Amino acid sequence: MKKILLVLLTLIFFCIAAVAVNAVDFDSDMTIQLKINSPVMLVNNEEKSIDENGTVPVILNSRTLLPVRAVVEEIGGSVEWNADTRTVELQSGDNNIKLEIDSTTAYLNNEPHTLDAPPTIIGGRTMLPIRFIAEGFGLEVNWDSAEQTITLVKGSDVQSESASSTEAVTEATTAEEATAQNDGNILVVYFSATNNTKGVAEKIAEAAGADIYAITPAVPYTSADLDYNTECRANKEQNDDSARPEISGTVENMDKYDTVFIGYPIWWGQAPKIMYTFMESYDFSGKTVIPFCTSGSSPIGSSAENMQSLASGADWLDGRRFSAGASSDDVSAWVRSLGLD
Repeated sequence: MKKILLVLLTLIFFCIAAVAVNAVDFDSDMTIQLKINSPVMLVNNEEKSIDENGTVPVILNSRTLLPVRAVVEEIGGSVEWNADTRTVELQSGDNNIKLEIDSTTAYLNNEPHTLDAPPTIIGGRTMLPIRFIAEGFGLEVNWDSAEQTITLVKGSDVQSESASSTEAVTEATTAEEATAQNDGNILVVYFSATNNTKGVAEKIAEAAGADIYAITPAVPYTSADLDYNTECRANKEQNDDSARPEISGTVENMDKYDTVFIGYPIWWGQAPKIMYTFMESYDFSGKTVIPFCTSGSSPIGSSAENMQSLASGADWLDGRRFSAGASSDDVSAWVRSLGLD
């Protein structure tokens, strides 16, 4: 009888230990590195195949695409493919992403986002934009252009960054206090066709205690206008150097603002032409201008530089790209880092 009890206790001990090990493995830090045109990835420096067919990450129209099932499953998520609708649904924790082949509209937790490059099928494999997916699932994304590698970080590295952001916000003044200090001399201006930039702009305005102004097109953009796979309105405007879409309404008392944040989505690597209309409509002499943008994967790049020439006499600061789902902590930490009075 004692031997039986001893065996049972031993089995129970090993079962508990196994569960504990799995829990540690799942919760531990994770770094995933992928290289363009390489069929293997490094997961915490351990080589693993991306898939059984030797599929490799590729760069298409300056965007990195790859079969993401291996990456998503490594972080404990799942991937479902519907051949009938040509859609992919990804789940990781509480976050859900839905994409459709050849469509630049993706959904993160049922909110629409515009991608710079649509999912596509290459060699029978579904290739998806990695930055949008990784950031949607809370991973840090780093790109090394020299080595052509993408490094994804999950775990304490990302959490510590978030913690430092939270600390910065804790030390920051409240929005009401900031408003009193700034005497209403900060303005956040934004254009947002799909509400992605709107969310970030509102967080900046709250963090800076700023007024906010939405650039409203005289002719609103429809879904068809933003269908980048066609000769849509947005494509025609971006390809026309002289395009200046008309704006409905104006900023009241623009002269009273000393600092102006300028926000916009990235359309084919640049700011929408309606931003040029806005910049040419006001005198920015003596003002501090701070650009920011949202995108599925594109950096702010030259988009801000190309608008800078339209703000003669302004003190133009370096801009920042945010993902559409950027947290209030991250946005607030950035605003604080600018050292605005």
